Amino acid sequence: MKTVNVVATSAVMLALVGCQSSTQEGSHAQANQAQTNGYSHTNGYEHSNHMSQSVYEVEYLAAKNFAQQADQLSKAFGVYCDNQSSEDAIKNQWHQTMLAWMALQGQERGPEKALEQSWNIQFWPDKKNTTGRKMAAMTSQSQSWSPQEVSQQSVTVQGLGSIEWLLYDSASPLKGSESVCHTGYAITQNLANNANIISTSWQENPWNELDEKHWRSEYISLLSNQLEYSMKKMSRPLANFGKPRPYFSESWRSETSMQNLKANIAAMQSLYFAQGSGQPTSENADGLDQILRESGKHQLADSITKQFELMLETWPTEQSLFDLLKTKEGTKTAYAQYNKLEHLNYLIREEVAIELGIVIGFNATDGD
Repeated sequence: MKTVNVVATSAVMLALVGCQSSTQEGSHAQANQAQTNGYSHTNGYEHSNHMSQSVYEVEYLAAKNFAQQADQLSKAFGVYCDNQSSEDAIKNQWHQTMLAWMALQGQERGPEKALEQSWNIQFWPDKKNTTGRKMAAMTSQSQSWSPQEVSQQSVTVQGLGSIEWLLYDSASPLKGSESVCHTGYAITQNLANNANIISTSWQENPWNELDEKHWRSEYISLLSNQLEYSMKKMSRPLANFGKPRPYFSESWRSETSMQNLKANIAAMQSLYFAQGSGQPTSENADGLDQILRESGKHQLADSITKQFELMLETWPTEQSLFDLLKTKEGTKTAYAQYNKLEHLNYLIREEVAIELGIVIGFNATDGD
């Protein structure tokens, strides 16, 4: 299987997003009202002097990138069904879409309409192979589903996991059935629609009204929630020591789980530095690294920076987590990576919270 340079890919995609121009959103009356309230819309997203601006821009660009990749996946699937592209091409675009999703995965903070789409985008963990069973039942029917009909079905057949099943599972009838291919196309269209809802929801900054104390709590909770979700993606398959559950691994069919996790880390690193578009609109538009340094916590900031660098430099992507858990040596490697995530979690959830006097908000995975 070809490996993908996750960090380079993510960087290129985000750079492309940042370079692309968009039409100005809203009427002149709306723009004038926004300016009166201290912010404005240009290039499709909100600009303000609020301290959350650079973090907001990171999230906006990630959401836009994901919507673009999902749209490309839908188009690519249509081309594939018309026998005008290879299986490798559609698999590659699915993977690019999955990597783009990693920047938004596990979030518990942000626009409500965006967060509501999470299960529609990805059903995980799939403890009982519900996706496999539902997709097998769906594709055994003779009908070709429409995007609207797909949207009314279980979330297990709507998201990235269902497309992975079609492309990679040995039970998938994709290659031999025109109706199944059109069903897959409908699933990708529905996915693109949901991704667009997420992107549109991020056109406005959900944090503009927060004061400094509440904003910092929200920001660190956003980062902490995503980090803990990534840890869950390893702890669930690792399970009890010596008794792993490899089928709980994310993307085990495509063998890309460790690549996904590296993309998670790269996305969290971007969120930590929060450089946004590269041109913050105010002196307060800083990431957590800058907040720590301005608070005199240089050693802690250095520790977090070095931990991100270490993880990205040493994270293994040649084997999937599913494959690693097949051997004792591979399991040791997996535990070593989990420990890196755990240390980063300690630095952020404990050290940062204590040093800045911040209470981290509730995480939906707590106690799960």
